[in-house]
Amino acid sequence: MDENKEKLEVLGNSAVQAHISMHQDIINRMAGNSANCKNWTITLVAAMLVLLVNKNMQIPNACFFLIPIVLFYLLDCYYLGLERMCIASQNEFLEKVKNGNDYIDSLYKMEAIKDNCEQLCNTIQAMKSFSTTPFYLIVAIVAIVLLYFGGS
Repeated sequence: MDENKEKLEVLGNSAVQAHISMHQDIINRMAGNSANCKNWTITLVAAMLVLLVNKNMQIPNACFFLIPIVLFYLLDCYYLGLERMCIASQNEFLEKVKNGNDYIDSLYKMEAIKDNCEQLCNTIQAMKSFSTTPFYLIVAIVAIVLLYFGGS
């Protein structure tokens, strides 16, 4: 009973709460950036499609609308990879607190990404995510269908 009480006291510590809050703020920022990527993709692709259809541009020029889709897809996956790394960092910190390990040195400390390979792997994993790939595939397919069949 005393052990659980100690753990609750540690989790109730204002420094621990502030550190957890700092992690949560970063995770929320990454999620917001990911949502902004999707918003900008829709906005730019819609604007480009309107210009292509209204100006009766040639179909070879139509491939330019795929550029923002691909770029925002990669950026979205990057943000999702960063978000997952932040969640892992937060879980490591909580595990230190839970086990009573020396977590005090970790308070208010956010370390830079040491392993670029890990970031690349997280970005590639994010490309398999249900929140990114289907969205951008659907946008690309709809844009292609509208271009080839809606412009005539």
